[in-house]
Amino acid sequence: MRYIIFLLLFKTSYSQIINWQAWGNAAFNEAKTKRKPIFLDVGTEWCTACNLMEEKTYSNKEIIDLLNKNFICIKADAEAQPDVGARFLEWGWPALIFLDNNGNQLRAFQGNRQPEIFKKIIINFLKDYKSDNLKPDNTDYYVVDELLDTPINDLLIKANTQLDNYYDSLYYGWGFVLKIPLYQPIEYSFWQAKTLKNNYAQTKAINSLIKYAQISDRIGGGVYFGCTSGRNWEGAQPEKRTEYQGGVLHNYAEAYMATQDQKWLNEASLIKKYLYDNLLSKTDSLFYNSQEEYISLLDLSKTIEPEIYFNLSLEERKKYGQPPIDKTIYTDINFRIVRGLLKLFQANKDSSDLKLAISLANNIVKKAYQSNGWFKTVISNNNSNTRMRLLPSDSSQKNVIYLKPQAQAALAMLDLYQLTQNKYWLTKCIELRKIVTEKLYDEKLGGYFSTNLMPISLSNKKTSTKVLMENALFARFLIELQDLTDDKSFEKITLETLNAVGSDKILKNEERLIADYNLAVSKAIQHHLVFTVVSNDFNSKQTKKLLSLVNHYYHPQKLIKLDKPGHYPDLGEPSLFICNQNLCSQPIKLNLNTLTEMDSFINKLK
Repeated sequence: MRYIIFLLLFKTSYSQIINWQAWGNAAFNEAKTKRKPIFLDVGTEWCTACNLMEEKTYSNKEIIDLLNKNFICIKADAEAQPDVGARFLEWGWPALIFLDNNGNQLRAFQGNRQPEIFKKIIINFLKDYKSDNLKPDNTDYYVVDELLDTPINDLLIKANTQLDNYYDSLYYGWGFVLKIPLYQPIEYSFWQAKTLKNNYAQTKAINSLIKYAQISDRIGGGVYFGCTSGRNWEGAQPEKRTEYQGGVLHNYAEAYMATQDQKWLNEASLIKKYLYDNLLSKTDSLFYNSQEEYISLLDLSKTIEPEIYFNLSLEERKKYGQPPIDKTIYTDINFRIVRGLLKLFQANKDSSDLKLAISLANNIVKKAYQSNGWFKTVISNNNSNTRMRLLPSDSSQKNVIYLKPQAQAALAMLDLYQLTQNKYWLTKCIELRKIVTEKLYDEKLGGYFSTNLMPISLSNKKTSTKVLMENALFARFLIELQDLTDDKSFEKITLETLNAVGSDKILKNEERLIADYNLAVSKAIQHHLVFTVVSNDFNSKQTKKLLSLVNHYYHPQKLIKLDKPGHYPDLGEPSLFICNQNLCSQPIKLNLNTLTEMDSFINKLK
């Protein structure tokens, strides 16, 4: 009876909007003080289901009143706050999470819910919560509670077995139900093909890229995020995420370098054109976050399904308008494009792509680099309409560091250093390694925390999220920097990091999204081939020509250095030395046989 009276009280008054709060200490402290459970909505701006939830469910008066009276309500942006996004990714977007006031997850739902259905969900939760019938979900995949010391080769075997199990040998790509143009396993496959002389790995990459090209928008440009009609890559889910444009651009450029098939450069050019025509902010000269799948209709009396719309000609599409663009600018996504442009430059030898990458990187540094030594996550919000989720302010980002943008920044800047030999980028890399390790490294259990902002406590214990992909990217950077500079002071930290996120529970929870980890572990085992051009005159024509040959020589293990004689002998003319961990080539000079000598030495390596 008390339960029925309790429900009737909900209808006495209504608030106009839900009292959303930001993810942070203030909201969690209020939940404890008021002894209220927490309702958490995690999603993104491009998510169609999130938009529907906002327009239909969160505008419903009964839902507004239910949530405001009984919960502390929090909204989090999965991209602006990547630690939160990673923690609740398994629930998709929107992730609808019910927590107790200690942050324990009690119930979770995936995707949009209509008002009447969501009302029943809330009422049932409150009934069980007040009756103390709910037990915390055991979903804490990201808390490492012991210092692991698994042999590095065992980590690779385990990760490779898992990734291989997700490869679809019939329809290609990784995964069997929702097809996604995952760029990470493509890069790893090219690494395997060259380093292990594994032809099948390259076949997997090329066959999958053929499918990625098929699900691209052949009219408007850009690769779609995924497909929904089973394994055969049909029924494109036509949202175009900028991160994937950068990643697949990188894949296409590498495919050309590996095969010399011109079609891959053509595909890369289409993606580049789409990025600059549609997603470039003219005021910031940086790239927006995504283009949505739903259509902003010019005439609301007309309706059209996305799958039909994206099969229309460009002229026919204009009758309906264009899908809206999320004009939020993120640091990590823009650095991902920098890396794609640099790979394209290596493939097509077009210096304009190098100039674009340098300009873009300089712009990111100018607008995102903080005086305390790290990059903020969100650079700006250029959306004319109100976002569903608040973005962190510039002032808050001065105090909060996220691992994800630092990892992408570090990898991009290290690539920039190698292709420009501008020590500014190397200095920035070394500075970033230092500040990230000071702020985020777990000295006790190894690995890097996703952020220094960790408001949730579970039974009075801080939950310190360690995200597999972010740690893998940063570990990869540490390995590349170590091999390039011969500075082994971070070797122990790197191995501890790979162990910290290489536990069975973390790997299994990520399913097919582990290729960055596979690549990082492989690099820790095999290391790199360091191509060092030695010269007394860095500006001489011979030096520049030899360095150009090295820049455009294809090998995924390649790292590039330009050095004065000292460690290597002075031979009176520019010379190239190729070294792995155990062996160096004889000096290779600039002549008609330079490429042949490079190939010959590398092919003899085991």
